[in-house]
Amino acid sequence: MVNPGSSSQPPPVTAGSLSWKRCAGCGGKIADRFLLYAMDSYWHSRCLKCSCCQAQLGDIGTSCYTKSGMILCRNDYISAVRS
Repeated sequence: MVNPGSSSQPPPVTAGSLSWKRCAGCGGKIADRFLLYAMDSYWHSRCLKCSCCQAQLGDIGTSCYTKSGMILCRNDYISAVRS
């Protein structure tokens, strides 16, 4: 995932630490095999969505971008930059 403007790297995650990770989208525990890290938070892959079009950004090959505190898909990010 791409997160322009943020140089922070996710903290290391070990199998034992997954039980306490909370999703920034739904607030639930992340016990999934995969979790995402964007905007300094962890997410279920189903919860990381574009703030504009609600596209799920956890799909393989989908990038996410940030602008003004919003998480955006590529198309909405380009639109936001142009306006």
